[in-house]
Amino acid sequence: MTATSSFSSFAIPLAAGLLLTPLAIKAQTAPAAAPAAAPAPATNAAPVIPPPPPPFVSPAVDHEQVPWGITTSGTSSGTYPEWHPKMGAVGVRWVRTFPEWGGIENPKGTFHFDWPDAMVASATANNLEVSGLVFGKCPWGPGGMHAFPMQNLNDWTDYAAAISDRYKGRIHYWEVWNEGNGGFNDGHNVTADYANLVAAAYAGVKKSDPTALVGISVASFDPAYVDQTIVDQAKAGKPGSFDYICIHPYETFGGIDSPDGEVPYLWMTHMLRDELKADAPPDKANAPIWITEVGRPVGKSTNDAGLALGMSPDEVDAAKAVVKAYIMAMAQGIARICWFEANDPDPHREPGGYGLVDFAGKPRPSYNAMKAMTDSLGETPKYQGWLALGAHNRSFGFVFQGAAGPVLVAWMPAGMTDNTISFTGDVKVVDTLTNTSTSLKAGQTLALTNTPVLVVGLPNDLLTQAQANAARNFPWGGDYSKATSVSTQFGDPNGYGGVYGPGGPIHKFDDGSVGVVVQGKIGSSAGFSTHPSFAGILNREYYIRIAFRRLTAGNVGMNFKYEVADSQGKGPLRNNGGWYSVGPDLGWQTRTWHVTDAAFAKMWDFDFSVAPEQSVPFVIGKVEVSTQPFAK
Repeated sequence: MTATSSFSSFAIPLAAGLLLTPLAIKAQTAPAAAPAAAPAPATNAAPVIPPPPPPFVSPAVDHEQVPWGITTSGTSSGTYPEWHPKMGAVGVRWVRTFPEWGGIENPKGTFHFDWPDAMVASATANNLEVSGLVFGKCPWGPGGMHAFPMQNLNDWTDYAAAISDRYKGRIHYWEVWNEGNGGFNDGHNVTADYANLVAAAYAGVKKSDPTALVGISVASFDPAYVDQTIVDQAKAGKPGSFDYICIHPYETFGGIDSPDGEVPYLWMTHMLRDELKADAPPDKANAPIWITEVGRPVGKSTNDAGLALGMSPDEVDAAKAVVKAYIMAMAQGIARICWFEANDPDPHREPGGYGLVDFAGKPRPSYNAMKAMTDSLGETPKYQGWLALGAHNRSFGFVFQGAAGPVLVAWMPAGMTDNTISFTGDVKVVDTLTNTSTSLKAGQTLALTNTPVLVVGLPNDLLTQAQANAARNFPWGGDYSKATSVSTQFGDPNGYGGVYGPGGPIHKFDDGSVGVVVQGKIGSSAGFSTHPSFAGILNREYYIRIAFRRLTAGNVGMNFKYEVADSQGKGPLRNNGGWYSVGPDLGWQTRTWHVTDAAFAKMWDFDFSVAPEQSVPFVIGKVEVSTQPFAK
């Protein structure tokens, strides 16, 4: 790894200064909500409930052990007859979808189950199991399109009980709300509200189906919001009113285009488990973790590697991303992964580009990549351990017990290749872009790039090595779990020491010192993150020292921002104090910041940043982070 490694993000800045995930952005362009509800009928009115759907037929394979899932946008949820068969054929076995409250109960006591009945029946016919959502404003209550129904919690509980009863034995999982910490929170409700919202849905679901499970859900990777929700449930006298955790780590995953950008994504479970062990009831400390949304849109790439294969450049990157998202999630113990999304929506109604299938119905290379994984790994792959092969042990490698034996899934960090890896026995190598295979003889070297390959029939020596690694921390980027400080000298190819930061031009001064150039204009923030093994998610106090140097005279000034535990839905960044200006001296200058309320989760792909405004370009050299005061 070089000192100029950085983790980028797909978060999109808005004029108001907010950052929303791709799904939160969809809320701004979503189709119109259901028509306004009629006034609620008298309380003694009899509920109007359609007859139940046909009997449920159990799937041939126990879907509980299957990680392969998919999710859908609001617009594409209505075209499920077109894409359900394609998802079933590619090996997907879970689909996350369900109408909002207003599409089912409206007016109060009158239920409309025709659409979800047909959708669930279609899923069953295509060997898919539905993961549902308890979501939507109260149709007869106050607030905007996605306002928490805090003034109608009894009605909310009754609604959760009604849908759980209707789909008892058919839908076993109910995720409460969608991204309430982000763009789907019109009332700007806080974690205490969400904690009560989840607890009320939990009571309703369990009343009708005690075996059904209820999930907490967050936009992005926001362990602090999850943790505070759990704490607030306990404060409200309803501890442990959840069964599993759902995350949408778009931004954390967005760093994979940078060298070792996979590292934060690989440590998500570790961070969540630390918080659950600290604050959840003991019986929920090992609650399953799901990724119910993660994706990579086309139209974001400059890679030209796929042109010779007849693929657009960004389709190649999306296909590579599909494999990495599922494989790295399974390797860290995440139970289920739902790629966003199955099929692109009508572009006139909602932004697209994330689908395994485009709007015209044509499968993308990412569809082939999904098929390559499910063909070789089978429906229920079992993680065996990790391998770091090749020169300097730089490759990412994860071993699973697959459909017909052990399978290694491997790739190199972005921008790197390796031609030194060979095997002690004959293997089959599957190209994930095309789902085609070639034979590799014992001793013959494998040309490994950033495109993942599946090595089927992994020899026993490497299987044994992977199994021995299974209980050890992932090795990539180092292990700083026992360190009290980390530092990186940017600009020095050998200067990495546990701090990641911005890529960019390297400047060498006449005295031989080096650093990375930061443009001074607004929007050119330089973000930094520590290796996830350092200090831990529960640590709050840090000392951060950064060395700056001018390139020229002129204004060099900035704000310092850092990640905190947000429970108010305002975003994870806080400005520490006032404006910092670099002095007129042309030598190196250092500034130390002391923060006591940090929560370094890398939610938006960095822990802290310097944000210049109307400055001339300048250079950042050494960046140090410590849990103790620096020596003078």
